[in-house]
Amino acid sequence: MKKYQPSFIVGFLLIFLLAGCASNTAPATAPAPATTSAPANTFPMTLIDDSGREVTIEAAPQRIVSLLPSNTEILFAVGAGDEVVGVTSYCNYPQEATTREQVGGITNKSLSIEAIVALEPNLVLASGSQNEIIPLLEQAGLVVISLDPATLDDIFANIELVGQVTGHFDQATTLTDDLRRRVEAVRARVATIPADQHPNVFYEVWDDPLMTAGPNTFIGQMIEIGGGESIFADVNEDWPQVSSEVIVERNPEIIFGPDSHGSALMAEAIATRPGWANISAVQNDQIYLLDSDMASRPGPRLVNILEEIARDLYPDLF
Repeated sequence: MKKYQPSFIVGFLLIFLLAGCASNTAPATAPAPATTSAPANTFPMTLIDDSGREVTIEAAPQRIVSLLPSNTEILFAVGAGDEVVGVTSYCNYPQEATTREQVGGITNKSLSIEAIVALEPNLVLASGSQNEIIPLLEQAGLVVISLDPATLDDIFANIELVGQVTGHFDQATTLTDDLRRRVEAVRARVATIPADQHPNVFYEVWDDPLMTAGPNTFIGQMIEIGGGESIFADVNEDWPQVSSEVIVERNPEIIFGPDSHGSALMAEAIATRPGWANISAVQNDQIYLLDSDMASRPGPRLVNILEEIARDLYPDLF
């Protein structure tokens, strides 16, 4: 979708870095995605979550609190929406999620332990970025699972895990089967394009300071699957600050960013940055904005973003 969408979502960067990205650098050895060896929909079950914690679910939870928009989307997508009783103030999708009790924001300081406990949940879905509040919730007797997917495969594994621990495994696997099929469909079409013809891409996570997505993130992965060559494929960090001068030097042919940037990513605004008027993407008006919620949340709708990236890179192919 072409970038000219003026909406600016206050707090997007906070959501992106905390809801979508638990850390700023890739660990030396990335933790395996949350797993369980229990048969589908069989309780009690024990699992290892994304933070390496062993968690036991005694029975299918009837009251669930979600502490991240991505977790909320996954819960509703696998058919567990009726069991969701609490969400954050950022949980705006699906629309039904906005009717649930709100327990605060998404940071340790903005979440209300009292509000969460008062809902008497059987299960709380959290993130590793909420590492301060998780022990307090456990001390209150609550069962907490931490989800921190980095790649699309991690996200699919988390979807299946959420389906399993909520008693909706069949719905979850039906969903992930479809998501994987769509990803492979993109791969297959892009495979017809020689690698040396893949356009150079810059993904602007934020503009002040300038930040991008490293190759080990789900955004970096989507650029690669969609047939782009990230100009920062050589970085080690997941969400690094980058130099404006280096971006100009590497001269991206395509620029992507979240639509929460509003006018900051319009061609006229970008051209005022020193040297950016000479960038190929700016000169040829190849700047595309993606839905900021979908692009920042490691949930089912990321595949929509992958397909959109591929269409923007190869409109004649898709």
